[in-house]
Amino acid sequence: MCGIAGFTFESAAAADERRTRFGPSLARMTAALRHRGPDAQRGLLLDGVALGHARLAIVDLAGGAQPMRDPETGMTVVFNGEIFNHRELREELAGRYRFRTRSDTEVLLASLVLRGEAALHTLNGQFAFAAWDPRTRALLLARDRAGICPLYFARTAGGLAFASEAKALFAGGQVAPALDFTALAQTLELWSPVEGRSAFAGVEALPPRTLARFQDGELTLRRYWDLDLSDARVEPGSAAHAEAEVEALLGDAVRLRLRADVPVAAYLSGGLDSSLLCAMARSEVGGGLRTYSLTFADRSYDERDAQGTMVGALGTRHRQSGVDQRAVAELLPRAVWHSEQLLVRAAPAPLLHLSGAVQAEGIKVVLTGEGADEVFWGYDLYKETAVRQFWARSPGSRLRPALLARLYPWLAGAPRSAALLADIFGPGIDSPTDLGFSHRIRWRAGARQLRLLAPELAASLAHEDPAEALLATLPPQVSGWRPLARAQYLEMQTFLAGYLLCAQGDRMLLANGVEGRFPFLDHRLIERAARLPDRLKLAGLCEKKLLRRVAQRWIPQAVAARQKFPYRAPAAAGLVGAGAAAWARELLSPEEIRRTGIFDPVQVQRLVKKLAESDCPTESDGSAVVAVATGQLLAQQFATAACPPEAAVEAVALEVA
Repeated sequence: MCGIAGFTFESAAAADERRTRFGPSLARMTAALRHRGPDAQRGLLLDGVALGHARLAIVDLAGGAQPMRDPETGMTVVFNGEIFNHRELREELAGRYRFRTRSDTEVLLASLVLRGEAALHTLNGQFAFAAWDPRTRALLLARDRAGICPLYFARTAGGLAFASEAKALFAGGQVAPALDFTALAQTLELWSPVEGRSAFAGVEALPPRTLARFQDGELTLRRYWDLDLSDARVEPGSAAHAEAEVEALLGDAVRLRLRADVPVAAYLSGGLDSSLLCAMARSEVGGGLRTYSLTFADRSYDERDAQGTMVGALGTRHRQSGVDQRAVAELLPRAVWHSEQLLVRAAPAPLLHLSGAVQAEGIKVVLTGEGADEVFWGYDLYKETAVRQFWARSPGSRLRPALLARLYPWLAGAPRSAALLADIFGPGIDSPTDLGFSHRIRWRAGARQLRLLAPELAASLAHEDPAEALLATLPPQVSGWRPLARAQYLEMQTFLAGYLLCAQGDRMLLANGVEGRFPFLDHRLIERAARLPDRLKLAGLCEKKLLRRVAQRWIPQAVAARQKFPYRAPAAAGLVGAGAAAWARELLSPEEIRRTGIFDPVQVQRLVKKLAESDCPTESDGSAVVAVATGQLLAQQFATAACPPEAAVEAVALEVA
């Protein structure tokens, strides 16, 4: 993957005038994305548009330079990502288009020239691109179906500016950096801003599966794809047939994502999803597969034993890279800079460390298992929703809510466990058709962090409920789906696209110039899984039922049957108390909290004191201090527009055409 940036402007006929007026801004924008594309940075100034590209060379190393322009029509693209079926598309188009490179970028360009917007339906990939058509003077922006590759835009005096990351918009002077406090409140409660927003005022996020057209000063957005989880789509065929189809599709998704002109490695956590991907990749590439994993000094977060089992079974060339709480805390400032959002968990920081270890060994591409839990219902959220729906059919029952103790064993031995179950999971039990039923418990827990906001700020935001703002963005048909289908759609729109792929995925990988590829998010697999009967995804309280059956043929039984181990990272001890990182001690001090003005210094100091005195902090308190610390970092880091180093700006090769 790479980085893209650009902006429209009123026509400036003379080439020298375009270079003088718009070249410096484009160079700064492109240089700001150098971490995403360290191999080359180029810019092109056309009549009416400036296009920049920072390249991570993976396919057609010699011939895939961008921006890429069609000599016949003048259509020009800048492209971040991969078109995995580019070889097949090339064969389809070869009789109608004269190809000059072996790159997937040119396949995208040819598809747009010959098929127009309909080309999007033919692409199997992860992408964000901008295409300029001088014949219609239209700028097209698009993102992939799942939202793997980011794209932001801002409306400007000259028209429209766009970039893979907001910091490029700031560097180019397209918009001044200022926090969007509504988006910050949404992130505290929902883990990410509501679709379409970013952490910054005036900077909009192009939603996944969306095409934008900017023409004659007008911007229009439309979804070109969406996930259909309606009852009518469910196929009641045999489990064996469905299993064979899912296995074949996943295997093909892995095969396509191994296409590259550089080595492809894989992340191996030791869980079901990454282990299955590694086994399938190993069968394709033979004994040379390289795998990478994280280990934690605190063994309650660690999966090294399961990783060892898989490495022994597959014989991969494996590298473990370890972190402790202090290392996680030291990584958080860089994680915030690259994620460009407040974080409610410290989990992105170790992944930033891991991609650095991968990059240090010369690897540019890794397979990774994100998406399987959303597509095949792997999270406790789905089990919790199923139990609560069962409970809702007899709200007065004392036995039905007791099933939740099987999900959360600590509840079974807690004092007044029945009352505790009712307090935590009972709210909303009388509204099982509520569109947000599956997520209200999580959102309610997140909303408690809103009490940490400065009173004046909290009062100014009180008019908008983050959860209701989110639910208002859902298509009307979702309300008619069965409860677990609604839960999946919400999870994919919020947690997957808004948090997981952004804060833990793309940003932590590309911070070190590493591309992640996500076989479970192949749109063909997503669509096939959407047609599975619920019982093949969640059987009682057994998650990912069908996927586990597939995995049994590929990986050791001990791993295939292993209980899900959620990925988490410790942080509290590195943010408060005697072992706190220096930046955290400073930014969490009452003086800095008061100066920044986002959080209430009294509430924050109460939280810090509680954590410093606790030997075993709760997950909610740990999350709260991470949110405050990273919110402080966000405000500090983006108080002004950071200009890239002059040497990086000068390294951008500018061309005028």
